[in-house]
Amino acid sequence: QLSEAEQALAQRLLPAITDARFDPPWVRDLARDHGAAEELVRQLLKKLSRQGLVFQVVKDLFYAAPCMDALAALTAELAQQAERGEVQAHAFRDATGLGRKRAIQILEFFDRVGYTRRVRDTHVLRPGVRWQAGATS
Repeated sequence: QLSEAEQALAQRLLPAITDARFDPPWVRDLARDHGAAEELVRQLLKKLSRQGLVFQVVKDLFYAAPCMDALAALTAELAQQAERGEVQAHAFRDATGLGRKRAIQILEFFDRVGYTRRVRDTHVLRPGVRWQAGATS
C-alpha cells in the first residue's frame, strides 16, 4: 500500500520514467527534479517494482513496464533475425540507440530474470519463456 504522499509522488515519477522510454533518469535525477529525498524516491520505486509498474535494472535505474515490454519484444526480434538466435550487445545497442554500458545492463537484467541466458558474449532467449505484460512466464 502506498501512502497519499507516495501516491502523489508516484504520479509525478512514473510519467518522467515512461516518457524517457529507453533512457530513464537515475534515482538521483528524479529526486532532484521532483524535490524529494533520494532514499524516498528509491524506496518508492522499489514498492512500485513489487507492484509491477517499474523494473529495477540496476541499483538506481528503473524502467517503466511498457518500456521493458518493448525492450523484451526487441530482444526477441533480434534473436529471430540472428542466424543462431543470439542477441549480441552491439546489435541491441544499435537497435535501441543506447550506449554499450546501458545496453549490457538491460541484457544482464533479462538474464537475471530468466528471459534470456548468457552464452559467451551473447544472450539467447530461454526456450519456452515468453515476456508477458511486464513479467516472464
